[in-house]
Amino acid sequence: MTSKKLRTIIFGIIFLVLSILYTMLFAPNGNVRLMDSYDLLFHMNRIQSLSNIFVSPVNFSSWGHVGNMTSLFYPWLTIFPGFLIFQLFGNPVLDFLVYLTVINFCTFVSAYYFMKKFSNNTLQSFLFSIIYTLAFFRAASVFYRAGLAEYISYIFIPMIFYEFYQLLIGKFNKWPLFALSFSLVVMTHPLSAFTTAIMLVPLVLLVLFSKTSHSWKYWLDLVYSGVKSIFFVGLTTIGFTLPMYQQQKYISVNRPAVIDLWSTAKDPVLLFQDAMKADVRSYSFGAIFVFALILLLIFVWRDQLKYKVIAIEAVLALLLSTNLIPWNTLQDSFLNYLQFPWRFLNPFTFFIAIYLSHILAMLVDKRSGLLKVSVAVVMILICSFQIYVSGTKLNGQITLVKDTPVVKQSESNYIVRRYNQHDYYPNRSLKYFQDIGRHHFIVNGHKTKLHYKYTDSNYTVKYYNQDPVTMDIPVLVYKGLDVTINNEKTNYTISKRGTVEVKTKPGQNVIQLSYHYSTVTKAAIGLNVVSSGLLIWLCVNDGKLLYKKKKDTDTKELKSKNS
Repeated sequence: MTSKKLRTIIFGIIFLVLSILYTMLFAPNGNVRLMDSYDLLFHMNRIQSLSNIFVSPVNFSSWGHVGNMTSLFYPWLTIFPGFLIFQLFGNPVLDFLVYLTVINFCTFVSAYYFMKKFSNNTLQSFLFSIIYTLAFFRAASVFYRAGLAEYISYIFIPMIFYEFYQLLIGKFNKWPLFALSFSLVVMTHPLSAFTTAIMLVPLVLLVLFSKTSHSWKYWLDLVYSGVKSIFFVGLTTIGFTLPMYQQQKYISVNRPAVIDLWSTAKDPVLLFQDAMKADVRSYSFGAIFVFALILLLIFVWRDQLKYKVIAIEAVLALLLSTNLIPWNTLQDSFLNYLQFPWRFLNPFTFFIAIYLSHILAMLVDKRSGLLKVSVAVVMILICSFQIYVSGTKLNGQITLVKDTPVVKQSESNYIVRRYNQHDYYPNRSLKYFQDIGRHHFIVNGHKTKLHYKYTDSNYTVKYYNQDPVTMDIPVLVYKGLDVTINNEKTNYTISKRGTVEVKTKPGQNVIQLSYHYSTVTKAAIGLNVVSSGLLIWLCVNDGKLLYKKKKDTDTKELKSKNS
């Protein structure tokens, strides 16, 4: 066995062990706590509701059985592996813990792989993987906020910036890989894609300090690569964006909460004070990154250009997370979708982790192998200790969730499936949220309880009356609803509650509700699939549409070098 293979196996074992220990800290008793919000139940529902996603955008077994169409407003592509994992044990808590372990492991591997390609330094790559994955702010997303989509996006962020770096240094044939990585983040967490896009802009300006950019041809090629990337990102996400737009045109839905940006931006002084504490509720970045900022201030002045740029990006991201930016003037713009300016601590975590790993690797570059191993071990211990202390402290704190503070494995199926939430509800349904959630039917203006049955794709109620009645069924109305009575398709209206209202027939009525994908949605998904396949082909074929033998390419490159 070669030393390279042995090293890969050792790193893989370390990453796996750390991933398992991380998950054990998240759920020390095998159960999970809801920390000040129901976000964990929200994401468990998202995963479970994918059981019929290829036939219907609505799953009646989830979301309190009211027909919430969350899957069409929140991208689900990268949580689909979670759904497959959720089939292992049939226990949402246990399955989620396995899924979290897989996410952690993938984050370690992705961080190591792309940093190795960027730096060609094994120690730096390993250190970055440890520092990045075990970062304090990422722990806040995992342990406290349960921001599943946000910390899944950590897997793809290294790929985005590495492939964009490839474009900036003149390797324009790498644009398909950049487009693919950005599409993956869009299809994971659009807000992370938004903050990432903002952080890409300064890189385009900072590349002016590189001699590589001092030609018109460079800028024409860069712009052309950018246009192609944007075009394919649009095509490979259209299966999400176009159906969502169609639904929003059909019916006004409740968007996630509009939050005052100024009030959630971090005060710079408090940000650094909180960094020295072990409380992930503070949304700070931890003591390790305070040390990293000190090293940055010491070494950045004589560093390589690419690491100077990384340092600038880290500082910019940190600045954007604070109230030094006039967020109050941006409140009424589309930027209010950001909700929390401290989201910029995600890209800050990425850039400062790169810089810290770079400095540590540089300091021991000419030293013995034993010292390098010692540095790696010490960083594992320090980062693990920070996570252990902050995680243990959080586990001992009181949660604001009163009715279900702990989701036990034995009760998890019941708790998860009955969970209901009003994000993406029709706006007219909001004031009837409790009423709908309690499954109150309204028959001829009178509130009543009726027996109903549901499967993943169908909602059925049986009703008998000698006379026709007007029945308001507690199922939300979106585009794509089908209603049948006694197996015959029937018309319906939208009630004042934003729910299904039908006229029954005399005698026995078997009323069945289901949802289908619209023609526009099917076309968008089809285009999405085809363009994704084409983009993957372009990634494999170095950005060329027609097949090009690798041997021919290698020969041309060799001739170019010899000349």
